[in-house]
Amino acid sequence: MSAGPLTYAIGWLALLLLLGLSLGSAFLHLGAVAPAVQFAIAATQAAVVFIMFMRLKGRPSLKWIFAGAGFFWLLLLYGLSLTDYATRTGFPTQP
Repeated sequence: MSAGPLTYAIGWLALLLLLGLSLGSAFLHLGAVAPAVQFAIAATQAAVVFIMFMRLKGRPSLKWIFAGAGFFWLLLLYGLSLTDYATRTGFPTQP
């Protein structure tokens, strides 16, 4: 099943729109929800890349195993980074 040029153009435009949203959210003062908004935008960008450019929207195949392994590795890295951040002490106080 081959994707046509229109499919790739739509995917590219969606990624550009999400890039603009990401850039715009960096300059807005969203406070405590800023990381959640930016993570949601990044997750949507990743989903567009996975679905449209890696062609994962079909029957289960070996590609799904490797994509799942990548997600597992990403979750492991985020989990270990969060554990490090949560257990550190001695941060300087903010004025």
